Amino acid sequence: MKNNLNINLKDIKTDLSLSKSRAVLKDDNGYFRGRLEKIELVEVDYIDDVPLNIHSERTVDEGKKIQLAFNFNLFTENDKEPISKKLLTGTNFSKEPIVQKYKSRGNKKMKNIFNQFTEICLRLGFVSTSDFKTYDDQLSEKIEKTLQNYNDRSEEEKVLIAGRFIDGHNKRVIDIFELTRVKTIEYKENIPQIMQYIKEDVNRGIKK
Repeated sequence: MKNNLNINLKDIKTDLSLSKSRAVLKDDNGYFRGRLEKIELVEVDYIDDVPLNIHSERTVDEGKKIQLAFNFNLFTENDKEPISKKLLTGTNFSKEPIVQKYKSRGNKKMKNIFNQFTEICLRLGFVSTSDFKTYDDQLSEKIEKTLQNYNDRSEEEKVLIAGRFIDGHNKRVIDIFELTRVKTIEYKENIPQIMQYIKEDVNRGIKK
């Protein structure tokens, strides 16, 4: 996936994930609901986060990145006042998973994970694991077309999601690995079971 996607480039200088003005509506399993409102190609300004001292491994020149912003509106107890959250990813789609050990203590099993952009495309239904068997240029073309046309969808056609925040994260950032597409706003699906299916599918790996 190239950086010159045919969608508007926007300059992001603040972290919109910090909003804590309202509590999101969660189900019995702790999953909130929301809708993917739009996708933007953004230039993210990290300059304020870069420590400018001789011990820093980063420089001012590294203070900006081109990323994709997936903008969600999360439902609250008052459905007329959604909370806006942003999930930033890279722009490179990868068919090759990264093999990592499970982080839990004493568990030596291996798992396959993709980069964040690939993961979110899988979890939001933009591609499926079966699509990975197509040629690279065909797959990239499908992804780019989906991103370019997403903002033109009607509200009824936009993706509804269930997800969680990252545990212990003070910015309440959406956890990419606890995110999935659902069919309705008042979803009845067994979300933990769907999450497990996704993890198992990814962990089997993708063969070219």
